[in-house]
Amino acid sequence: RVVLDTNVWVSGQLWRGLPWKLLRLVEGGAVEPCMTAEMLDELGEVLNYERLQPRLRELGLQPVDLVSYAFDLATFFEVSPGPVIVTDDPDDDVFLRCAEIANAVYVVSGDRHLIKLKRHASIPIVTVHEFLATEFPSELN
Repeated sequence: RVVLDTNVWVSGQLWRGLPWKLLRLVEGGAVEPCMTAEMLDELGEVLNYERLQPRLRELGLQPVDLVSYAFDLATFFEVSPGPVIVTDDPDDDVFLRCAEIANAVYVVSGDRHLIKLKRHASIPIVTVHEFLATEFPSELN
């Protein structure tokens, strides 16, 4: 079980590269992504950013297609609000709370606010590269 930050979902769905390889592992059942409704909402908001529209058009996709993709692959959890964890960006707290509730093994992110924490509640916060290097090193070849 892992929690994937919004940036991992977006990068993996819109471009090739390591986040895309991670999502292929998710599709194959090797990785179980954990998510909350709030995280899914954030994904929908980000996918509607104007700067992403040219890429979505190029791929012939709508934001709803990619939100549905994540919805179909993820296991959902409910989290309760609590004290701020990520003081630089409290909106990131939902990812850490989800990881705790889901008993996730990793939080995978490209967000500097999360990465600089290194871990939360004994759960490592790693980049996609670090995750793949540790758990699926053959994917880096």
